[in-house]
Amino acid sequence: MERLCDLRGRRLIIECTPCGRRGHYDLDRLRHRFGQHACVYEVYVQLTQTCRYQHPLGARRPNQYGRACRAQIDTDQPSSGRLLPSRS
Repeated sequence: MERLCDLRGRRLIIECTPCGRRGHYDLDRLRHRFGQHACVYEVYVQLTQTCRYQHPLGARRPNQYGRACRAQIDTDQPSSGRLLPSRS
C-alpha cells in the first residue's frame, strides 16, 4: 500500500464524476493532518466520506445500474500520467 510520503507533486486531486465534486488538497497539509506515513487509501476514504454516493465500508454495492461513488485520485505532477512512481 502506498503512503503519503511516496506521492510526488504539490496537490492531491480527487474528482467524482457521478456527483460532479472535485477537490484539490495540498499534500503538505495532508501529511501534517494524517501523518507522513498515512496510507493513501485511508486518506482517500476520509476525504470522500461525504459523497452522497459513498457506501459504508463492508456494505453491499449496488448493481451495475445503481449509483456509487467513483471518485478518482491523482496528483498535479504534469510529467507523469501515473499516480505513483514506479518501483522497478
